[in-house]
Amino acid sequence: MANNSRKSSFLKPLIIAASVPLILLGLKTANDIRKGAAGVPAAITIDAVTSHGTSFTNLWQNLAQGGEEATDMIGPVANLVRPLQPKLIRVDHLYDYYQVYVGPNSYDFTRLDKVVDSILSTGARPLLSLSYTPSNLATDNKVANPPNDWTNWNNLVAATARHYSVDKGIGGIYYEVWNEPDLFGSWKSADYNNLYLNTARAVVAGAGSAAFKIGGPATTAFYPNWLRSLLQTVQDNHLPLNFISWHRYSKNIADYQRDLDQLNDVLADYPRFFGVERLLTEVGPNSEPDVWYDNQISGVHLISLVTALSGKIHRIFPFEVVDGPPNVRNGSTGWGLITNPQNGAKPKPRYFAIRFLNQLQGQLLGVNGNGTWVSSLATKKDDGTVDILLVNYDPRNTHTETFPVKIIGLNPGHYTFKRTDYLGNTSSRSITVTTYLYQDTFYLDPNTATLLELIPTQ
Repeated sequence: MANNSRKSSFLKPLIIAASVPLILLGLKTANDIRKGAAGVPAAITIDAVTSHGTSFTNLWQNLAQGGEEATDMIGPVANLVRPLQPKLIRVDHLYDYYQVYVGPNSYDFTRLDKVVDSILSTGARPLLSLSYTPSNLATDNKVANPPNDWTNWNNLVAATARHYSVDKGIGGIYYEVWNEPDLFGSWKSADYNNLYLNTARAVVAGAGSAAFKIGGPATTAFYPNWLRSLLQTVQDNHLPLNFISWHRYSKNIADYQRDLDQLNDVLADYPRFFGVERLLTEVGPNSEPDVWYDNQISGVHLISLVTALSGKIHRIFPFEVVDGPPNVRNGSTGWGLITNPQNGAKPKPRYFAIRFLNQLQGQLLGVNGNGTWVSSLATKKDDGTVDILLVNYDPRNTHTETFPVKIIGLNPGHYTFKRTDYLGNTSSRSITVTTYLYQDTFYLDPNTATLLELIPTQ
């Protein structure tokens, strides 16, 4: 797959952290059943007694906006973004689009402030991808080339961190060192390490004692050698590294699992970084414009991805919040969850997938028996309500499945059984559970998802 062709024009323009590495390492010997050629049917068992923490919604409540236009693209759709309950919103092109760097020790944050203020208005914190070198600071005056003066670059980054973390007092900002360095600027691993060393020190100097996080390398895919080299550089130079980031665009859920397998292999050699956050700071079914982004299947892809990565990675950032200006892109309006305001600022199916996922609340429950196509996620609220997310994802759009669901440890009694289909109808009925085991059989059409709620009535 041409993983980066969408960006060649430059218009891109959980569990508790301490426990996640243990889960990740455990995956090294696990088989991903989604890889099986023949496919494995689901037989889902849910443990309604044992909980695994409440921070799992952080996984999908993050968004990324690409550099479609050199303007504030979040502000015009902020009223639509707010109901998604975003925790972090990522933006890049900070320096080449928003003209922060006027000259040595001279900065203008006016344009970037509008973007950051719009992010804050949605209830999210910013993840600032510190990119790209503006032409008046870049070697050969070419945007994204290495700085022609590292002191001026370091001062620019320090001023950015000071402005947002100290002067504006925004707590918990994520600073990501560059965006896709293997593509934009065609940095090599060793060159990126030098960039990270300079940038990390500059962020520390600028942010001081403020709360922030810094990380990278935000490559176009997961490259083990890049990460090994970065971890060694961080370790040798006593640099901060609060998160590891990379991008993945694929319709095949197993590709995301392979990234995690490779990540585990690297971290096995660098155990001090087991507690570092793992962020997929851009994610989607295709790095190129694709009609999927306008259709239900993109939402089901996201829902399925959440069931596959829950408890194994900290955050994913669906790319992107809003489409660029109208144009012809293989019949697609763009990668956005929302159409461009010139096309009405209308929510698309992936937008509603996040709202659908947000219905999951409470304690995360253990689930076994996911299949090649059908997978699940389950939670339990304080009032005893058990929520079960079921999704049938098939890129070929042909697979139907009938499968059993078993709930162990459900308290006997009367329940309202409510079913809400993604982009579909809601129905409910009364049931009585007489033992601590409840089981039923369900059917899903291709690329559909449903949320089951067992609500105690007495």
